[in-house]
Amino acid sequence: MIRHRRFGLIAAFLCMPAAAISQAGPDAFGPDGPYVEAKGGGWVARVAGGGSDVPVRAGGAIDIAAVGRVPAFRVKLRPPAVPSPDVLTLGEAAQMFVMADTHGEYEIMVELLQAQKIIDRKLGWSFGRGHMVVTGDIFDRGPHQLQILWLLYKLEDEARKAGGGLHIVLGNHEAMIVRGDLRYLHPRHAGTAAALGHQNYADLFDASTLLGVWLRSKPSLFRIDDMLFAHGGVSPDLAKSGMNLSDINLRLRAVLDWRKDGPRLSGQDALLAGEAGPLWYRGYFSTPGNTKYGPVLGDGEVSQALAVFGARRIFVGHTPQEHANLLFGGKVAAVHVYPECDKDGKPVIEAAIRLRGVWQVADALGARKTFPESR
Repeated sequence: MIRHRRFGLIAAFLCMPAAAISQAGPDAFGPDGPYVEAKGGGWVARVAGGGSDVPVRAGGAIDIAAVGRVPAFRVKLRPPAVPSPDVLTLGEAAQMFVMADTHGEYEIMVELLQAQKIIDRKLGWSFGRGHMVVTGDIFDRGPHQLQILWLLYKLEDEARKAGGGLHIVLGNHEAMIVRGDLRYLHPRHAGTAAALGHQNYADLFDASTLLGVWLRSKPSLFRIDDMLFAHGGVSPDLAKSGMNLSDINLRLRAVLDWRKDGPRLSGQDALLAGEAGPLWYRGYFSTPGNTKYGPVLGDGEVSQALAVFGARRIFVGHTPQEHANLLFGGKVAAVHVYPECDKDGKPVIEAAIRLRGVWQVADALGARKTFPESR
C-alpha cells in the first residue's frame, strides 16, 4: 500500500499536472503493454517498445509490470468472455463496493482498494463473497488504463472463485476508445498503435482481441436486487423507449463498433449512444451554465424511470461531484469523485461500500462515513 507520508517523488509524478505529463512524453512511462491480440488461430501478447511478440493461450499467463509502488502481478488468461447477466440477485446481506471513473489513475485506484480491504498488498482479491461494481470510464486521461483493465480482469476471476463477484458497467470513454475517438487518450499511448502495426489505437481493443471481447461482454445498464448501475443514468426518454435491460445491453454492444464516419445511427440505437443514453446522461445533476442535457429531473420522474427497470436506487458516476452523495431522497447515489491528489499529495477518490446492510462512503485513506444527502 502507498503510505501518504512517504509519497515522495512518486506522489509528485502521480499528481503532476496534465500539461507537465504531456511534456514528459510517452517514454517517461516505459513500454506500453501487454496487449493480447489474435494471430494465427491463437493469441499473442505484444508490448510497444518492449521486445518480441509472445504466443499465449487460455490457461497461460502474462505479467503486468510494477507501477510506482504498486507491485507487478501475473494474469491467468481465460477463454473469450460470454455476455454478463443483466440482473443479479444477492439479497440485502451481501457486502458490496461500488467505484466509478478511475480514468487511468491506477495507483490511486489501488490505494483505495487496499485501504478498504477489497484487495491485499499483493493485489489479490480479499473481499471474500462480496461484490464489487465498477461503473465505467476506466479509459482515458490518466496514463495507466491498461494496468487497471488487467487488474480488474484478474480480480473478476478471483472474486468468482471466492464466491463473490466483480461487475463492470461500460462508460462513455469505453465506447469512445473502441470507436476510435481518441481525443482524451493519454499521450503515452500516442505512438502505440503504429509501433504495433495498427492505424488506430482502437484496433488494440477490437472484437478480435482478448480485452476487446471481454469489454464487449459487459452491460451498460445492470441491476442487482433493486439497485440499478449505470455510468451516466436513466433518462425519461430511455425509460419510455420500451426497451428492457436485455434490449439495451444487446443494442449497445452492437453499436460499440460504430464509427463517426460510418452510417448515421437512428432510432433506438441513436438514443442509446447519445446524450439521453445510459453512457452519457447527466440529468440528475445541476451543472451551472449547462443546458446541453436539459433540465434536472424532478423526484417523480426519477422514481418513474427507475420503476420501469425494477429499481429503487441507481448508482452512477460520469458527472463530477465534489464528494459522493445521495440525491432525490436516496434514489440516486453519486459515487464518483475524479481521482486526483490533494495539495499534500494524498489521493482523493470516494466510493460506496455496504457492510452489514449499511451503505457508507469509503475513501483512499481507509475511512468510512455516512452517505451525505443533497436536495
